[in-house]
Amino acid sequence: MAGLLTPKPCMDCGGDPVFHRLTRWSIVLESLLSIFSVPGEKFSRVSTPITDRVFNLTLPRFFLLLEKVGLGTTTYEVDDRDFKYVTHVLWEEANKRGIAMRQFRPFGMVKHIFIAERDGKRVVFERIPVPVGVSRGVSWIDDKADLKKALIANNLPAAKGHAVSTEKGAVQLFRSLRHPVIVKPHQGSGTRHTTLHIKDEAELLRAFRVAKRVSPKVMIEEELSGPVYRPTVVGGSLAATIERNQPAVFGDGVSTIQQLIAKENEHPKRQGPIFSHMQITDITERELKRQGFTLESIPKKGMRVELHQKINWSVGGHTKDVTDLVHEDNRVLFEQVARLVNAPVVGIDFIIEDISKSWKDQNMCGVIETNSMPFFDTHHVPFEGKPRNVASAIWEEVFPTSN
Repeated sequence: MAGLLTPKPCMDCGGDPVFHRLTRWSIVLESLLSIFSVPGEKFSRVSTPITDRVFNLTLPRFFLLLEKVGLGTTTYEVDDRDFKYVTHVLWEEANKRGIAMRQFRPFGMVKHIFIAERDGKRVVFERIPVPVGVSRGVSWIDDKADLKKALIANNLPAAKGHAVSTEKGAVQLFRSLRHPVIVKPHQGSGTRHTTLHIKDEAELLRAFRVAKRVSPKVMIEEELSGPVYRPTVVGGSLAATIERNQPAVFGDGVSTIQQLIAKENEHPKRQGPIFSHMQITDITERELKRQGFTLESIPKKGMRVELHQKINWSVGGHTKDVTDLVHEDNRVLFEQVARLVNAPVVGIDFIIEDISKSWKDQNMCGVIETNSMPFFDTHHVPFEGKPRNVASAIWEEVFPTSN
């Protein structure tokens, strides 16, 4: 039974695989449901003090009924079954603030459904709590194509490109863009089924088919220049910013790449449970070949050699807190994006060469996506730099008297 509930390993998904067909059809279903949207946002995002009070009152009773008839369970302490670290940091901060947390698990499955209470107030939420009467944002916040249109309409930086649904459309768009390009699912992803550094049509078609496995539409856009930064905005204010990088090693002029990987894997933080070893796989060798290397190559001192296209912890990705380095123009930009998507909590993926300099003075930088339920735990445990307690900022918005 466990095998039926666990996605098969997938190189294109990385270390956090998903059910491909289920992911694809969930996007299709969400698009169909948008037909019944109220003006401006989908029904599922409508949140008012009245509707929230009804949900917060009735849902816990419904969960209790399901539990009594054996269709669900409730846990009152965070446990290892919920492997998402974001749950752990949120729960730990709730305990510090006297917020009572519990998690409902339909059919015993971890679905990240929570109930939090303090001083007679209650919120029922999925993954990340928001204040009563506040929606998670506009309906298109997680849709890369719609986000791009909104950014461009508001004169905010974004890569050129758009979503396509056919191979013919992909090739036509590719020919009109500056190369290299990036190809990714138009919704969701988390770097799953995303391909970088595409310079020819053969690579493009392969990447298109990879993305199409989990998404009915595929985003093709010019590749921006620089690291991926993740600013997280809470309650309209920038809470923290982290630099996220692919697993990479730096040459010393003496060691082979394979030796450099082995040395990096000795780092204490790569012994678990958060950061992973850098793995040597077919993907590693393919990425090295793209840069003109093999595992036996000896890169020059200081030369950066990337080992993977993804930036996730699970594949050996590296993170660094840069909150204190963010230029004022960039902070203003991030908070402006949060207002544009009208979200109380939003993670923004932003590419720029130097976060300490204004985006206005740098070429090929821009917002690539936003997320209404970001994995803000990355700020709590950076590989380098100062930890930032984003969970505290979130609870401060939900229960202001809990500090």
